[in-house]
Amino acid sequence: MKNFLRALRGRPIATISLAVLLILYLGMAFAEFIAPYSPGTSFADYSYHPPNVRFYSKELGLRPQVQAHAVINGITWEYARIQGDHTKISFFVKGVPYKLFGFIPMERHLFGVGQNSKYPLYIMGSDNLGRDLFSRIVYGSRISLSIGFIGIFISMTLAILFGGLAGFYGGIPDWLIMRFSEFFILIPGLYLILFLRSILSSTMDSGQSYMVITVILSFVGWPGTARLIRGMVHSIKREDFIQNAILDGIPAVSIIYKQIIPQMSSIIVVSIALGIPGFILGETALSYLGLGIVDPAVSWGSLINRDISTINNLKNYPWVLSPGLFLLITTLAFNFIGDLLRDVFDPYYKDRR
Repeated sequence: MKNFLRALRGRPIATISLAVLLILYLGMAFAEFIAPYSPGTSFADYSYHPPNVRFYSKELGLRPQVQAHAVINGITWEYARIQGDHTKISFFVKGVPYKLFGFIPMERHLFGVGQNSKYPLYIMGSDNLGRDLFSRIVYGSRISLSIGFIGIFISMTLAILFGGLAGFYGGIPDWLIMRFSEFFILIPGLYLILFLRSILSSTMDSGQSYMVITVILSFVGWPGTARLIRGMVHSIKREDFIQNAILDGIPAVSIIYKQIIPQMSSIIVVSIALGIPGFILGETALSYLGLGIVDPAVSWGSLINRDISTINNLKNYPWVLSPGLFLLITTLAFNFIGDLLRDVFDPYYKDRR
């Protein structure tokens, strides 16, 4: 931990990445409080509305505020700003009641324009139904960000179990497990994911889809890590303390999990940090192709699928690409943290400060 903190101070981009991830996961945990609206709140008269937050006007001075817009073309949804029509943005404002963490009743939101406002707040614009994109992104992070940790947990558990058994026992168990893992490695991961998802029911609800996607991604993701763990276990089991444990009659599972696995905890930590973005991107790909999360649930992948339907949409309403920006930032942040962890846990790593 000391090496990690020392290295973190020497890498500003890793420090920024860690701060970004903390903010994103805090936003995920307090989604109801941070989002001005629920993900399904629709303002049908303001489809594809551009962002309307301003920080200065003659009427309200220097402060966050909303500027009203008028529709000048209801077919292409073109808007024009209405000069002199601004509404202040307040903090800890009363809004639609909700239950924080599912059981704490609240009605205060971090910011907003209040329920009596004649005009909605669109920090990042709206979609085709007039729903606030920022609120939907915040709520969508619950699926997109949590699936990474749940998926990597299942995947690493399988990798440690099968890789540990193959490396420890060798022989026929080793041969069978490695041939089984090579079968999945030889098939391109995306094609295998699409195949497994397509043969399942297309009428599943959002909760079922979430669990199925997590299991599929975990099932596809474990073989590569299992091979790495198998090689390390095969090497570590020759050490004297392992041989002594075997002679003492300690069960193999106990030796693997209590004595061998801790010896390669650094590799496991790095694999987790670098593996989480893969699960997030996997869910995004499935949802974008219409095989993942469906209404009324929302994820970053499903937002991209619904809003970026044509090149013309991107040209006329570029703010619908906002979920992709969050996805890119999250992926890069995990990769930068993973690079830092890899260097810190490298036995040849030296701090050159």
